[in-house]
Amino acid sequence: MNQFDFILKDFVNWKLDNVEVLEKFKHHGSLIYDRLEPVYVVLNYIYERAVEDNDLSEELETIFQVGLNYLHAQFEVIRIYYEKLFNSSCEMFEAYTPLVGYLLFISDLRADLEAFENDIDFHDLNEVETMIENMIAEHRDEFEYAANRLNKATYNIVKNLDFEYVSIIDIFVEIAENLNIPLSTDTTFLIGKDI
Repeated sequence: MNQFDFILKDFVNWKLDNVEVLEKFKHHGSLIYDRLEPVYVVLNYIYERAVEDNDLSEELETIFQVGLNYLHAQFEVIRIYYEKLFNSSCEMFEAYTPLVGYLLFISDLRADLEAFENDIDFHDLNEVETMIENMIAEHRDEFEYAANRLNKATYNIVKNLDFEYVSIIDIFVEIAENLNIPLSTDTTFLIGKDI
């Protein structure tokens, strides 16, 4: 058994633990499912190819590993909110998925800009993150206010960077397109315009 076989087994275990919740999100038309779908369907596709062909390119193995690590991290946060704050109620959770999505976006942004940590002032983003966490905990639904604050904080961070920021979700949307994997949504998130 090679190293990648363990990664494939990890994906099977992840699905056993989480697919029921993910399918509930899909059934309810959740923004969280829409957000994770590109990564999830690409992982399923690569997994099936690995099982059928028993041989993958190094590129597909890397995509799979990156996607699985991302899915693990994101779903860990999602499950905490879903199970602890919303008692595993899809209806209650769904009412606050815009705010949870904003927190996931902030997590993505921080991870992607880690190399620039010494050059970027994250103060505004830290304040927005704390505000959104409090809104979720207090079940406040000030979505537009939170979105405006997050857009402003994000814009202030990326305006000084010397490159166009592309989220991991957008990368997996592109990977799905290149592999001809259909997605149920064609949503892309442009920083400063949409979160």
